[in-house]
Amino acid sequence: MSDPSFILLYTPQVFDPKYGVVKPEGSLGLIYLASSLKNNQFQVELLDCTVGNENYSLDETIYKERPQANGMIRVGMENCDILKEIEPYDVVGVSSIFTAQTRVVEELVSVIKSAYPDKLVILGGVNARSQLQRFFKAGADLICLSEAEKTIVEIGEVLRKNSRDFSHIEGLAGKEGFTNPQLNILQNLDELPVPAWEMQPLDKYWEIARPHGSGFTDEEVAYASVMFSRGCPFKCHYCHISKEISQSDSGNIGSLRLKSENRVLHEIQLLKEMGIKYVFIEDDSLLAKKKRAKSIFQKLIEMDLQLADVNGINLAHLCTKVKGQFEIDEELLELMAAAGFQKLTFPVEAGSQRVIDKYATGKLDLKKHNVSGLIKTAKALNLEVAGNYTFGYPDESYSEMIQTFNLARKHMTDGLDYANFMFITPFPGTSLYEHAQSEGILLEGLDVADMDWMRPSMQTKVPHWFINQIITRGWRFVNKPKRIKHLRSMKPNTAAQGNQ
Repeated sequence: MSDPSFILLYTPQVFDPKYGVVKPEGSLGLIYLASSLKNNQFQVELLDCTVGNENYSLDETIYKERPQANGMIRVGMENCDILKEIEPYDVVGVSSIFTAQTRVVEELVSVIKSAYPDKLVILGGVNARSQLQRFFKAGADLICLSEAEKTIVEIGEVLRKNSRDFSHIEGLAGKEGFTNPQLNILQNLDELPVPAWEMQPLDKYWEIARPHGSGFTDEEVAYASVMFSRGCPFKCHYCHISKEISQSDSGNIGSLRLKSENRVLHEIQLLKEMGIKYVFIEDDSLLAKKKRAKSIFQKLIEMDLQLADVNGINLAHLCTKVKGQFEIDEELLELMAAAGFQKLTFPVEAGSQRVIDKYATGKLDLKKHNVSGLIKTAKALNLEVAGNYTFGYPDESYSEMIQTFNLARKHMTDGLDYANFMFITPFPGTSLYEHAQSEGILLEGLDVADMDWMRPSMQTKVPHWFINQIITRGWRFVNKPKRIKHLRSMKPNTAAQGNQ
């Protein structure tokens, strides 16, 4: 195979019609890989199977709902159409980031290998590497264990030599049985290729106007995702970072690494030249280096770009020390509002400091950090503010759950627009999942593909019926009737996940 060709796939999507949100994945991982391949003279195409390419309308893909036997709803291209589109390519790369997509990835891989047994099928993403054997059984040939911008090129170079011996490549596992840990990861993120945004079906994304479930009021708003850092300084047990900041096969990819401001500005300028108006920042901990974050926000304002939303905010970073005391960083919040933020979601998590310290790296100090003041300041800046509150930690007591419930009530009186209540969930690839496995507290008969934030997954100290009462009746009690009515009036495929 002198010059292998690649096609990289975002899979069709599935969602729960009671709680789910359907949107294009459009994550950055595949367009980094596509750039790496292009920079090394490989032929590469991208196919988002949720929306299809120019040959498929949205009515034929994301807006066409197909009920599944397990009660879920599937949207996206039909398998027969996917097979037709990938037929000319030698290598098929499939993104598998989220646990909820496990079954659709299994099905797609199986269908591809049945139709084209000689095609090389590669998987990547935290869900793929967390369930290696499951996806190998489905038919995957190779699974990337870490960041794969270099790995995908090395795979291509092996194929160029008419070989299929990938056993020497770092950060790669093969169905033959080898698992090679990633020994080194890229520290200077400026060496990353510029993401190939132009390969995504942006016009379709803009028409849908639903980045990460956050809809725009305007139609066909031009937005794109960006990432200005990788990793996080915290390692909360329920987050994949908890297993990526450690000695692991992924090579410590959870450690915080930054792009230079010059590189950030270069990417922002490219997006502006593409007609982008809003950027969604995918960083796991955008505010970890606050001086840098403030500078980036200021540049966004100067370049007439706005923030559509941001993935990772930690409340400690919205505070600052003044004369030894923690105060609200009003300058930061004002800059964020000026840069286009319309909504902030505060990850309060729990009303028990013990729970926060044990499971959330102590990232919030309920006594020192003025969450009520943060809410009031954000509301004064005309920002919509939500709060996330979690229940069902393995050793959490009745009183600790009531503390969390009462804290959410207090935050609503402080001005919070709405509160999200959810089960804490041990998704594969997290420390909490490993703990649940080792302690034997995963629910009997539970398939991890069925895990979500609205159902119990573990045995808990407090009965599940009690927790269910909190996250259903308790949630309705805490939230405003207007919010509940709004959610009930929304169509299933536009409603936000859970009770958000």
